[in-house]
Amino acid sequence: PFFLAYLKLRSIPGSAMITTAFFHNLCNRHNMATSHKIQSALFFIPDISGYTKFINETEINHSTHIITELLEIIISSNILNLKVSEIEGDAVFFYRLGDSASIEELIKQTEVMFVKFHQHLKLYEHDRICQCGACSTAHQLTLKFVCHFGETTIRNIGKHIKLFGPDVTLAHRLLKNNVLVEDYLLITSSLNFSEGWKIPDWIEPRKSVNNYKGIGTVSYTYFPLTPLKTGIDVMPKQSNTMKFDRPVSSSMVMKSALKKLHSVITNFSLRPKWVFGLLYIKAPTENLSTIGSKHLCIMPTTKMEFTITSQKLNDGEIQYVEQSNTIKWLAPLNIIFTMTRVSEKKTKLSISINYRRKKLSGLYLDFPLRMMMLMVARISLLKLNHYINHMPP
Repeated sequence: PFFLAYLKLRSIPGSAMITTAFFHNLCNRHNMATSHKIQSALFFIPDISGYTKFINETEINHSTHIITELLEIIISSNILNLKVSEIEGDAVFFYRLGDSASIEELIKQTEVMFVKFHQHLKLYEHDRICQCGACSTAHQLTLKFVCHFGETTIRNIGKHIKLFGPDVTLAHRLLKNNVLVEDYLLITSSLNFSEGWKIPDWIEPRKSVNNYKGIGTVSYTYFPLTPLKTGIDVMPKQSNTMKFDRPVSSSMVMKSALKKLHSVITNFSLRPKWVFGLLYIKAPTENLSTIGSKHLCIMPTTKMEFTITSQKLNDGEIQYVEQSNTIKWLAPLNIIFTMTRVSEKKTKLSISINYRRKKLSGLYLDFPLRMMMLMVARISLLKLNHYINHMPP
């Protein structure tokens, strides 16, 4: 009927603009009325435990990068067709209008998010290169979940959608509760535990209540999630670095703490400042470096792709290895950086270049090749030592 009336009015000479504006306004009012009505909704909030300490007490660039990756994993693990209302620093506020979800569905959703979250942290702990506070403590982060079913009204604020209502407030208030474990799923009494629901082996339901000012007493059931960690696959050990006879080696003691020297060597943006003959490095910037990360070294006459293949941490020593297969008659070519603590402010750095001696490199080319490698290693050590000595504290 609205459309037919619109066509009739449009046929009147001079009324096109007025008619169009009138009906646009009418449609907008209809949409606002629809969005402002009270609707049933499921609220689901995964919250990263340990976030505040992690952000405030570690390196901000790496900590925010890690949190961003974890939030992306949480969002991509959505199997209940939930919508994201807001990303709230350390939490994602999901909602779904309409019917609730079964307890089994909520447990399955929680299990998927929790396992993928900790799989990522376990993989990162296994393969990480950086030894900064953020990267070395990321494995201590974990997840807790709050789930509530209630009512909400939706408002459009600019280009954003905002949920309002007492149940929205309650869902967020529930993140502060009497639960003593770090990782758990909390479900309020608004969701029915139907008789005969299937309880997974790891589930241990516990009941509790909280009293919230302005809301009153809220009862809920919670499930500790720690047992799920035992089912996360253990990562395989890193492969041993291939070493060959007669590597080209050079070493020097640097006036630098072990951790600081390691951070300089593994920072690709600093490499051209001290590696002899290196113009620049092309490396992905969207991810932190881990085992398997690749980067391209650009030199005046050639390019070489390197892959980070291993890193071993021992008491007072770090061994970091990169491998290149670009030059086939030298491949695999491994550059091994061994950093050994001499004192609190001094570290010995050894650079060892290992390569497979094939026919071409084993004949007349081997001697000048080794001399060239040795020259590059020694000059690079001198340049690195100069850079370290003139670094700001």
